[in-house]
Amino acid sequence: MRLTLPALLCSLLLAACDGGTPAPTQVTVEVSDPDFGDTFSYQTTTDFRPALSPLAGFPQTGAEKAMLDAVNAERSRGGSCPDGRTFPARPTLTFEGHLHEAADGYAAVLAGRGTLELPHKLGTSTPARRMVGAGFKPAPPTGTVLRFEESLAAGMTDPAEVIAAWKGSASHCAALYSAVSYGSVARAEGAGRAYWVLNTAGW
Repeated sequence: MRLTLPALLCSLLLAACDGGTPAPTQVTVEVSDPDFGDTFSYQTTTDFRPALSPLAGFPQTGAEKAMLDAVNAERSRGGSCPDGRTFPARPTLTFEGHLHEAADGYAAVLAGRGTLELPHKLGTSTPARRMVGAGFKPAPPTGTVLRFEESLAAGMTDPAEVIAAWKGSASHCAALYSAVSYGSVARAEGAGRAYWVLNTAGW
């Protein structure tokens, strides 16, 4: 399976190579990232558990929580996108600490650059590698596909403005209503503007 989206939204499809055994075992997850022509793998165990609270050194600020709450409120309504697709109401995204660490780190990078250019790839750093590198290493059940998505925004401070901007893009809009389970939003300040990174993942 393959999903190709425009530059400001990256969706990644991953398939686990585990044998589906119930006991915790070491598994290899192969990552295929068609957006950047990248492939890599990571080692994890079948008993991996998401971090449902912030990790040490990466707290969730009030502004970040408000933004995730706004995203979840939008998801709960469902909606239509500019390309005519409509999406049903989705369950709320559960905060995940590894995704937050990845989002926080990249928001700081974007803020440090201080431009309105919002690249998903800098050198060898890509959304999938950032999220996996931060420790989000699930082992999806055999036969399922894990999707990682990253959406970026800059120059807006009000969550409603950010969501409106994302809804104005067919790909970003679809990502808002994606059928995934976990997410986090990070915000950083640079060059007098706010930079936002929304990371979501699930299957």
